[in-house]
Amino acid sequence: MNNLPLRGIHHQIIGLLLIAFAILPTSSAQKPNILWIVTEDMSPDFGCYGNEAVTTPHLDQLAAQGMKFNQVYTTGPACSPSRTALATGVYQTTLGAYHMRYSDELLPPLPSYVKLLPQLLQELGYSTGNLADIDGTGTAKDDFLFQAPPGIWDTDSWAELTQRQPFYAQINTEVSHRPFSHDSQAKIDPADVEIPPYYPDHAVARDDWVGYLEEVNSTDELVGNILAHLERDGLLDHTIVFVVSDHGRPMIRAKNWLYDAGTRVPLIVHIPEGLESPSGYQAGTENSELISGVDLVAETLLLAGGEVPGWMQGRSILRADSQPRDYIFTAVDRIGNIDSRSRAIRSQRYKYIRNYKIPGSINESITYYRMAMHPIHHLLEIMGEKKLLTPAQARLLEPIAVEELYDVVSDPHEIHNLIGNPAFHSTHQDLRGRLDHWIKSSGDRGFEPESAEIVNSFKTYGEKTAISNRAAIAARRAKVLAHFEP
Repeated sequence: MNNLPLRGIHHQIIGLLLIAFAILPTSSAQKPNILWIVTEDMSPDFGCYGNEAVTTPHLDQLAAQGMKFNQVYTTGPACSPSRTALATGVYQTTLGAYHMRYSDELLPPLPSYVKLLPQLLQELGYSTGNLADIDGTGTAKDDFLFQAPPGIWDTDSWAELTQRQPFYAQINTEVSHRPFSHDSQAKIDPADVEIPPYYPDHAVARDDWVGYLEEVNSTDELVGNILAHLERDGLLDHTIVFVVSDHGRPMIRAKNWLYDAGTRVPLIVHIPEGLESPSGYQAGTENSELISGVDLVAETLLLAGGEVPGWMQGRSILRADSQPRDYIFTAVDRIGNIDSRSRAIRSQRYKYIRNYKIPGSINESITYYRMAMHPIHHLLEIMGEKKLLTPAQARLLEPIAVEELYDVVSDPHEIHNLIGNPAFHSTHQDLRGRLDHWIKSSGDRGFEPESAEIVNSFKTYGEKTAISNRAAIAARRAKVLAHFEP
């Protein structure tokens, strides 16, 4: 054994330390991985949210070990407007990207100062992936309403992404989007389904709800597969998981509408025990503060070690200094052949909706595609013709009110419009004024004059889809009508 001089030993130790520091992960590599699992067309209909008809053990366990958020609302009740805000942390109406959906040549550009969440995370040292190849799950869906800049995602491959940690990944699942597949392993008895009172309690409605809720079960199975995949790859303890939906359930008076059924979504956030967590994160608890979809963007940026830029309209939700929202704002504009414009403000107690463009009744203000897909649309129409509807159900066939006000605590289905009730006059005036202020302060561009190109594009879209869906609409109505024939 060689006896080295003391100074030589010191030099040797220093050399070894320098080598060790050189191979240590960089600061970016020490950051947590972040995974968004984004479902489509799904309200908070998991078991952990109180739905007893579904079987969602993986989601329920994730909520029990993480945080469950009870009052989360997307900025719009359809996928592209909502996903536009979920990508930027900015309301789609502020961006001027609010119609569902523009033809490609009419997609507006983003303002120069706006960057997408994956771009902001790339600047923080993250690799980004919109995945299409993990256990048969993942559609790599963007579906933005603006001209997306090139290269916002590094890859759509799970195997490739996980070689470049830290990573930010999105896995979009479409199982709950119509048409329903009915391939869930956990089958649901139609008798166990709770039908909202504005739908007829009829076999057609129950079967449709069974189809939707079995897709919730299927989503749980997919989430279980994704979590198992994380564990197999040794990533579960290093990955923050979000589970959220792009908007509410795919039903009449839900998707495409500003009622809670169209905008309220589930949100579960799970931060593994070994990772540093924000002061406002408490595993195994619930949060019932009002949260907007734009806030998810802001909080994800903060979890990655970034800061929320001044142009972003989202705010933190997991910090000790997080400022709770007093109000949530939502918006809907053109959807296919339906020329609509509505805005809403919601507090913990009240919802106020102003309908600026009223295309007709709720039941007739749906696209031709949805007429071909929604049996409850035809059920309402047929039962209305036969005078078989309750007042709450018949209201879906009546002209939409210009203004709507609901006590969402005592009337969670938003059935009893309080406009004109003297007891709620001050509430009406207060919320109307606050909505007007938000429209101005947020720079809502939905009130700008529309170009002839946009008007003609949506008109042409309506004409084409009327023709392409004509046979399917007739077949859907005939199938429902058969329930009423001797």
